[in-house]
Amino acid sequence: MESTKYPVVLVHGMMVKDFSFWPAFRGITDFLRKQKITVYVSNQDGIGAVATNAQQLKSEILEILQKENCEKVNLIAHSKGGVDARFMISRLDMQKHVASLTTLSTPHHGSGLSAKLLQMPAFMAKTIAFFTDNFYRLLGDRQPDILRLGQELTKEAMEDFNETVQNAPSVYYQSFSSTAPHKKAFLRFIPYQISRYCEQDDTDGMVAVKSSRWGNYRGSISSELDHFKMVGMYGRKKKLTGVGLFYLHIIQELRDLGF
Repeated sequence: MESTKYPVVLVHGMMVKDFSFWPAFRGITDFLRKQKITVYVSNQDGIGAVATNAQQLKSEILEILQKENCEKVNLIAHSKGGVDARFMISRLDMQKHVASLTTLSTPHHGSGLSAKLLQMPAFMAKTIAFFTDNFYRLLGDRQPDILRLGQELTKEAMEDFNETVQNAPSVYYQSFSSTAPHKKAFLRFIPYQISRYCEQDDTDGMVAVKSSRWGNYRGSISSELDHFKMVGMYGRKKKLTGVGLFYLHIIQELRDLGF
């Protein structure tokens, strides 16, 4: 198909990176490129705080703009990547370089799971954070800070975020949610039940449907697409092609809107 007017940048979320051995949006990016879509994948820190990740994302996008000799990009952001993108657009003077932001299961209104995890004893939280930060530093994170990140994603923190990080009028914002197929597989059932307990709402195994809504809310993607499969973290190539078709549908709509 004909590509969009502006390049597409897929923005990953928390605990994901574009590893060479296990790339973000695994199987999805290759599928889109076969459809002649100009697409890039971000590689900001996996467990970085919002402001630092937003700065990293800004630097990557400015490089893409120079390489493609264009003025703007379309962002399709998964999970916490949508929060990074919103901060970058509104607080780092990037609204002139972003045509659209599509968020997929982004915790715009906070994460009950983050709040629950932060209730553990302080010494335990700091110990876990120490080892997690150092592990991600070995994987290439420049400024890992999972404890701060968890604090930023609570419902109270995101309420403050939404008040101060306003949508840019020149950018088209749309969002999708998803729900996990929690009755079909044991390994999906456990995270779904934990997430459902923390959020008190339908979730995709990590993020609540009600928290995913932002801008033009387009509804739920599928009852067969959980939080992890949505970004290609697992699944056979044939199955991930089906996920790629959903991304292709988003891109076709953006093209039709002139983006």
